[in-house]
Amino acid sequence: MKKGVIFNAVKSRKITFFLTVAVLIWGLYSYYILPKQEYPDIKAPVALVSVVYPGAAPEIVEKLVTRKIEDEIVKVPGFDYMNSYSNHNVSVVFVRLEPDADIDSAWEDLRLRMNDLQGKLPKECKNVEINTDLVDTAGVILSLSGENYTNNELNDIAENIKSELSEIKGISKFEVNGKEENNIFVDVDYKKLNVYRLSIDEILNRIKAENVEIPSGNISYNGNKISLKTKGAYESVEDIKNTILYVIKETGETIKLGDIAKVYIGRDSGGNKIKFNKSNAVLLCGYFKENKNIVLIGKEIDRKLYSIKDKLPSDIELNKVLYQPESIRTSINSFIINLLEGMIFVIIVVLIGMGIRNALIISTAIPVSIMITFVFMNLLGIKIHQISISALIVALGMLVDNAIVVSDAIQARLDSGQEKMEACIMGIKEVAVPVFTSTITTVAAFLPLLLLSSIAGEYISSLPIIVSISLFASYIVALFLTPAMAYIFFDKRKSNSRQWIIRTWFNNFLTKSIKRRGIVILTSFLLIALGFWLFSDIDLQFFPKADTDIIYIDLKADHKNDISETEKLTAEVSDLLLKQKEVQWIVSSVGDSLPKFYNSLPATIASSDVAQIMVKIDLRNGKRFQKNNEITEYLQDIFDKNIKGGRVTVNQLEQGEPIGAPIRIRITGDDIQKIEEAVGRIEDELKKIPGTMKVEDDLWNRQRELNVYLDDTKLSLHGITKYDVQNQINIALYGREATVLRKDGDEKNIIVRSNVKTLEELKYLPIKSEVTSGTMLLKDIAVFKSELQSPSINKYNRKISATILCDVKSDYRAIDIQNVISDKLDKINLKGVDVTFDGEKEKIRENFGNVGETAIFAIVIIYIILLFQFKSFIQPLIIMLTIPFSAVGSIIGLRLFKQPLSFTALLGVVSLIGIVVNNAIVLLDYINYEIRIGKNLDEACSDAAGKRFRPIMLTTITTIMGLTPLALSGSEFFRPMAIALMAGLMISTFLTLVIIPVVYNMVIGKLKTIKNN
Repeated sequence: MKKGVIFNAVKSRKITFFLTVAVLIWGLYSYYILPKQEYPDIKAPVALVSVVYPGAAPEIVEKLVTRKIEDEIVKVPGFDYMNSYSNHNVSVVFVRLEPDADIDSAWEDLRLRMNDLQGKLPKECKNVEINTDLVDTAGVILSLSGENYTNNELNDIAENIKSELSEIKGISKFEVNGKEENNIFVDVDYKKLNVYRLSIDEILNRIKAENVEIPSGNISYNGNKISLKTKGAYESVEDIKNTILYVIKETGETIKLGDIAKVYIGRDSGGNKIKFNKSNAVLLCGYFKENKNIVLIGKEIDRKLYSIKDKLPSDIELNKVLYQPESIRTSINSFIINLLEGMIFVIIVVLIGMGIRNALIISTAIPVSIMITFVFMNLLGIKIHQISISALIVALGMLVDNAIVVSDAIQARLDSGQEKMEACIMGIKEVAVPVFTSTITTVAAFLPLLLLSSIAGEYISSLPIIVSISLFASYIVALFLTPAMAYIFFDKRKSNSRQWIIRTWFNNFLTKSIKRRGIVILTSFLLIALGFWLFSDIDLQFFPKADTDIIYIDLKADHKNDISETEKLTAEVSDLLLKQKEVQWIVSSVGDSLPKFYNSLPATIASSDVAQIMVKIDLRNGKRFQKNNEITEYLQDIFDKNIKGGRVTVNQLEQGEPIGAPIRIRITGDDIQKIEEAVGRIEDELKKIPGTMKVEDDLWNRQRELNVYLDDTKLSLHGITKYDVQNQINIALYGREATVLRKDGDEKNIIVRSNVKTLEELKYLPIKSEVTSGTMLLKDIAVFKSELQSPSINKYNRKISATILCDVKSDYRAIDIQNVISDKLDKINLKGVDVTFDGEKEKIRENFGNVGETAIFAIVIIYIILLFQFKSFIQPLIIMLTIPFSAVGSIIGLRLFKQPLSFTALLGVVSLIGIVVNNAIVLLDYINYEIRIGKNLDEACSDAAGKRFRPIMLTTITTIMGLTPLALSGSEFFRPMAIALMAGLMISTFLTLVIIPVVYNMVIGKLKTIKNN
């Protein structure tokens, strides 16, 4: 017997066991220090470009700002598409890159282009803002509320808490959200402007000029050279009031700013207003540093919060609105329990199938392989989250497969009377190659998933890596640790009558199947046809909603520029929510969305007409609902019936790549009126279709606006430019920041505006020429007309667009409804517009197609691997017959358990490609061995299947049992995947034990006949 590495591993068992213990300790340490988080990091190829143009109407914003931004964005490398929104005062453009774009390079190019563009925009525009991290999510959100406290008082307390929490290691930053920003307002009296023949622009520039400190240089003083500083900056509101505007020559009277304007400190009307339930509140938002163990950082935060709460007044509440350390700990503990349950199930299966000693030895492959995986996760920087833990559960049942095959080969030789060392070495040599082949074929099925170039692909990218690492680890364990332990604990077994009876029954069944090959083949084709028929009727789903106790509500008031109306709408919705037994608490934000509390939340635009409410629910309280979709539909119905004056949309959190409403219809064209007409007709048709809900669009109803038409002749006559008029109206009505008052580390913006409130007052606003310094009343150079205008101009890839959103009730399928509306639209005459769908069906087509491509790639790789092992073109094809049977099994399983074919379920189907061929590889390899030792074809096929029946069934059952906790977990995300794997593996394994020998017998027998002839 030739000595080798395996011989040394068995002979030097103490070293093998020592290294195993060392790996276990290293793995436990790696698990302890590995960063833990709730979901994977995603580098989304999406950016938001925004520019504030104070006081500008949507048409002006679109023409002077948005178009210029769009023209530059299309030049960015990897550009895919963009959506732009031109609203009052602001331009917002969402940019999406192609899936395979170089994201870092593209964003750098975008920043350079926007920097160059800044000088080409109107000078009133503020700096171009670029946000390329739209997935940046708060890890901690704390609410500080109290009925007896003002917002400023709450903010002061929050700032103190922020200072304490920011000291914790692992925290990147803490921010206070919802605090009031106090500014200094200079409300200029337009009547006095006329008296003193001043313009509001002059007031603005005068304040700017007065609030400066220019370094004066150095001067000799008392023999020393010291710096000279001329005091000039404002230090108080009184200083601002005392700003001298000019002196009347005739009388010597000094005209100060306080003579013509009211100067005071006030709250900025911008920003968002936060409430916890019905109390005023501010939010403390914490963000974690990358690659940190959030659970450990959470323990330090808890200690700090315990100390902080003791110091707070009794009438102030500090609540955890979002606390990732807690949710991550719960989530990971839940998955770890699933993992442990799976391990127990696997051990029980092996115990029943192989006896207690064999079971204990084989089961050591699980903890050792998992610890090796943790070590490599640490080395590769893969974090622990729901995907990585689930990957371990998916691999769990397969971790003992190699050990089962190896131990069975060793046991068989011991039972035949071989000496222990020889049995261990020869048993390994017998199965080492087919076991290695089966390992790399399984890995080959998973690794192509890394090629998925989409957000969904990035979301699950750790799954194929971890499964591959754990499978290679299990192969190493089976090759070295299993024979070393088998040498110590294995003995010759007594015959097992129960196993003998099962094996005898199977051998008889297989012998009859070989004799009736035609019937077996026909039955197989009928089974595949059944699979295709079931697939045509199965429910398709992209990603399921998140399994959380949080839902959220988006609100949009009908009055775009009146935040008080939005507050009223939010209060009405809040009252209805707090009456529900299932609602524990709510947090609302008026004027903007809440800080991002979940990674898939869409980016939003701050506006006085929008609000967002985060709702914590506990479905056990009311016992009226089983799932989140039930309560969201219930709440939506309540709001639709009771809320007027705005749009209220109840949402569930999404997982993976968010798509929002499952049915999205985009209408584009050049004529906004035709688009509006098309939107109305399509919405009417959608509402008639059973199962639709929350049918809405992103169009705004046209609102009356005053348009100012300037008289060009009069403007020229008095030397006034259109810019003079627009600029001074903008300052008067919207207000403009002149400068900043800095004192004691505090900064307050000085905002200049007028006291003009009505059209009649505006008519008497003096407009001064920058060229001639002459002034004219606005009414003398302009005409005012009330006209219907759209308050927002939406575009998709530079074309005017509107998007219709439609949700679907739980008992209906989005794809079916989309097919119905698509058929209806074919019969409707929608001239002048283009209609495209961009919802769940399109995402399924795009991403499922990508997964299908990876499946084909995996099949090609597996065939090449099998070609090298079997050195035959035909035998790999016979093995790969198991693949369609596994797919059929998955479809039957999903239909039986009423699960959709989701993205994760499809991953399970594709993953089966590598798993199901393992049994066929081991079986076919043994058939070839039986033929080589002289058995005829019928005997070889029958005996090989009989002898490999136990290890094949055991590896299948252990894999199925390992997935059982995941299937029973109730997770909408992983349950379809687990069921697809379990059902596909179950059916394909049984068919493998029958179909492979039958087809092998038929094909090889036919080839031999042809060869002999």
